Amino acid sequence: MDSSNPIGLFDSGVGGLTVMSEVVKALPNEHILYLGDTAHLPYGNKSPSAIIRFAIENANFLMRQKIKLLIISCHTACAHAIDILQTLLPIPVLGVRDPGFCDLLQATRTKRVAVLATASTIASGTFQTLLQAEKLHVYPIACPLFVPFVEEGLQNHAAAKLIAEYYLSSLKGTGIDVALLACTHYPLLSTVIQEVLGTEVRLIEPAHSTAQMAAQLLKERNLLNPSTSSPIYRFFASDDPEKFRRLAKIFFPFPIEKVELV
Repeated sequence: MDSSNPIGLFDSGVGGLTVMSEVVKALPNEHILYLGDTAHLPYGNKSPSAIIRFAIENANFLMRQKIKLLIISCHTACAHAIDILQTLLPIPVLGVRDPGFCDLLQATRTKRVAVLATASTIASGTFQTLLQAEKLHVYPIACPLFVPFVEEGLQNHAAAKLIAEYYLSSLKGTGIDVALLACTHYPLLSTVIQEVLGTEVRLIEPAHSTAQMAAQLLKERNLLNPSTSSPIYRFFASDDPEKFRRLAKIFFPFPIEKVELV
């Protein structure tokens, strides 16, 4: 592989831009391609077979752009497809699942933790299996309306607080000290989630750790881009690129002038 080749990321929508933002900080010389599969949004209510199919299609598109590293910036896709893509693809494949898991393990003191995720991620049992193997007591909570709220730009709407209270009220009195935001859209609701859970519960967002893991991997494999010229960022959406560009302002700190339809 050529070290000047780009990094590829995909998510079901714009949420994965939270991960891309951290990758930009950790790897300022790297070219980056981002694909938002907005035609199939949200992934959280789709069947495992459909999610696997979407993930493979997304990966194949990015592979055609000659990427050197794939980052799955979608917990639902990681839950069902990361092992498959790691087997299928000839390049390194990272996801947000393992960094989030490691961050949560390091943060908890009570060994009682919550995982907030899409219905499909919770149904996969991925995090429950990993955490229970570490002798943690896990409270998995599906929050299916969080993604549509964020995608519609309603994360600050009063209804978001009501929905968060509805989903998270069962966690009160459980003794959890950490909650993993196991969906890249959920950090946009972190203020509301924190209000409901209380300040004694730490929220874990794995975007930063994912970017650090990507930087370490590229360094170990001598794949860091040696060029110091301005990197190229390209954005793709499978539906409604203008809506993607408009919503991206919430997630990504740099202006996005163009989103290509694929």
